[in-house]
Amino acid sequence: MEPDIVEIRPGVYSVLLNGQSFVIHESLSSEWIAVNSMEWLRVLADPRARSKSGGSAGSAAREVKAAMPGKVVRVLAQAGEAVEAGQGLLILEAMKMQNELKSPRAGVVAAVRVEEGSTVTSGQVLVTLE
Repeated sequence: MEPDIVEIRPGVYSVLLNGQSFVIHESLSSEWIAVNSMEWLRVLADPRARSKSGGSAGSAAREVKAAMPGKVVRVLAQAGEAVEAGQGLLILEAMKMQNELKSPRAGVVAAVRVEEGSTVTSGQVLVTLE
């Protein structure tokens, strides 16, 4: 079934899908979106952007960065560990919410650059993938 999407105002959309209503807030300057007041890390990429850069689906993000300042609550993956696309890498608490940051692709964790309890800044590299 095709979703019914209406832009309420710039960056805010009303979506009706399978009889359920969602309000989506996005920010072009952030990797986060809010869906019905829950924040999520964007993991979708525009395939046209990949083709312009000469990359392929297999060359997706090598670094997982903090989209906003926060505190590392739990590290879920260790250096040398093989991970699948969508597998949790760490849990970051930001704005009183705990968010699981997931691997954007399958690969091997090259480095975990933070420890549990670490405070991080927006844009800080948290995990590097091979």
